[in-house]
Amino acid sequence: MRRFHPLEWEDLPWFPKSWRDYGTDYLQFIATKFDIYKPILPILKRGISASGKAEWIDLASGGGGGLINLGKKLKEEMPNVKITLTDFYPNIQAFEKTVAIDPELFRYEQVPTDAKSAPANLQGKFRTLFGAFHHFRPVDAQMILQNAVDTRSPIAIFEPVGKNAGSIFSMLFVIPNVLIFTLFMRPVRWNVIPFIYLLPLVPLYILWDGIASIIRVYSEKEMRGIVTRLKNQHEFDWEIGHVKNGPMPIHYLLGLPKNDKEEKKSG
Repeated sequence: MRRFHPLEWEDLPWFPKSWRDYGTDYLQFIATKFDIYKPILPILKRGISASGKAEWIDLASGGGGGLINLGKKLKEEMPNVKITLTDFYPNIQAFEKTVAIDPELFRYEQVPTDAKSAPANLQGKFRTLFGAFHHFRPVDAQMILQNAVDTRSPIAIFEPVGKNAGSIFSMLFVIPNVLIFTLFMRPVRWNVIPFIYLLPLVPLYILWDGIASIIRVYSEKEMRGIVTRLKNQHEFDWEIGHVKNGPMPIHYLLGLPKNDKEEKKSG
């Protein structure tokens, strides 16, 4: 698959951890404040039900707070559901803040978790990636889905941006949003504040990574192409589309394991 994969600063191993954590805090604030993922709740319920377990593993969670509203709504219908936050660069402070909101609902993995190869204790459970799939090049993106197929783990991928006018237009507001929303974000990352208001490198990095995300994000056609290259992809039912969320639809992929009867019929 030939595609342009521009640099995102937060992907670089040497990138300052405090800046990366601020970036995930910022995205968490946006997702929670504006409840951007509300329309995908039915998709989540289908994924959890398909696993047969009241557990949901979130990969590449960032700050994790974007799941707070979804978790609260989900718990109303599934009181025993558990949500585990993971990341290759875990933002422990943000994870702890999310868990403190509801310790019975949320938990987190403290060690780095590779989305391409989930550890044994996370396999077979419903897994998600929110706004993170575009960080992976095609070969790695395929590995994420292949691992789900190999371990018969239902998987859902959500991207809140796309190659559309709404996403591009939203980039005009990134810098003023960072300057305003930082005043209300908690915890306050004092070591980052000078690089927001005195030497505004952090707002510029957020803007750069936002534009790069729009360029990187996989189209529905590209997602279907990845699925067709998976080994044993026929053992899953795949659904690729989008749900309306104002001017910026949420793009998604949902993969659910077929049961034995369905596999025998298709075979």
